[in-house]
Amino acid sequence: MLLQFSVTNHRSIHDKAILSMAATTDNTFRDSIISPDGKKDILPVIAIYGANAAGKSNVLHALKLMQSMIAGEYAKPLKDTKLPQEPFAFVEKEEPTSFEAIYYYEGIKYAYGFSFTKMKIVEEYLYHWRNGREGLVFLRKDGKYTFREKIGEQNILANRTPENRLFLVTSNEWNNTETQDAYLWFTRKLNALPDNTESYDLTLAELNKGEKQKMHILKELLVADLGIVDIKLSGSKDKPQIMTTHRLIDETGKESRFDLLLSQESQGTKRFFSRIGSWLSTLENGGTLIVDEIESSMHPLLTRHLIEAMQDGNINRNKAQLIFTTHDIGLLDQRLLRRDQIWFTEKNNDTAETELYALTDFSPRKDENIQKGYLQGRYGAVPFISGGGTIWEE
Repeated sequence: MLLQFSVTNHRSIHDKAILSMAATTDNTFRDSIISPDGKKDILPVIAIYGANAAGKSNVLHALKLMQSMIAGEYAKPLKDTKLPQEPFAFVEKEEPTSFEAIYYYEGIKYAYGFSFTKMKIVEEYLYHWRNGREGLVFLRKDGKYTFREKIGEQNILANRTPENRLFLVTSNEWNNTETQDAYLWFTRKLNALPDNTESYDLTLAELNKGEKQKMHILKELLVADLGIVDIKLSGSKDKPQIMTTHRLIDETGKESRFDLLLSQESQGTKRFFSRIGSWLSTLENGGTLIVDEIESSMHPLLTRHLIEAMQDGNINRNKAQLIFTTHDIGLLDQRLLRRDQIWFTEKNNDTAETELYALTDFSPRKDENIQKGYLQGRYGAVPFISGGGTIWEE
């Protein structure tokens, strides 16, 4: 369960940007609030709005890159291989990029972060809170390490860690129990939907788990009113063939069924199919799901339906979370989202830096029309449309 994520010097983000999942004292939708320990209140959903090129996708990209450097394609770089740093471009001085996540796993709170340049890890640290007390697991700074437990064993692992690799990765390769759970949150609980509409791997993985998962997916397809009553899989693992079955009834009441390749379905149907597996898996396992442009190729009611599932405590029984970016102003609705669940990004016209901030910074009323206020520019994060005419005017 994610409590907070921060990023510094990544793409359009220069100064530290902090995204907090901590709930305020607002009593709205209290049944939707989740908690790791019955004490700390955490939000199940965060929406990030902003104009095009304002940097909202860069916030999510930073979190996904952090995960990739821990458990993905950048986790085990060869010696002297460059790291995937994408620093803020409009400064002369080279500065490290920094990521930090504060999260809960198996009831324990962790704070893990690191800073890096294109060639090395500059700083890395892990803290945990057992029995409510802060404890240092390890600290790495300029090639020097500090440990509190199993110092000899962990120093051996530190010596095996190249300067361009995270110690958290090395320590888990060697089954170090001191860092194991902190690492597992990134592999088991943090998930991102692929940007590719045609990627169905996550939904196929759910379908292959068994009949129960298949029935859940079919139920969601029925609720979405896509006309699909069955799914048939064939082919190989590398080249699966997905068929959707549609039920049709003619004017006499006679029923017939027809199969279509999923590739023949509409873009909206394919997008919904590609996403529903991740949604159901996250709800079942209680992870944190990251979605960029949640409304892309989907009807607004379908988008709202998926968000409502995360907001419904009767459905979200395993404390799942959703973080998404969007342009859909229809979701700026206090009947759907609390005020502390709405965030904005805005690019500073003078410095080209992205600023990330919450709607609660403006202290809006509970009955305030958030959608209207946003369109009027009351909260910023909207494009400035020049009144200087158009290119086709004579």
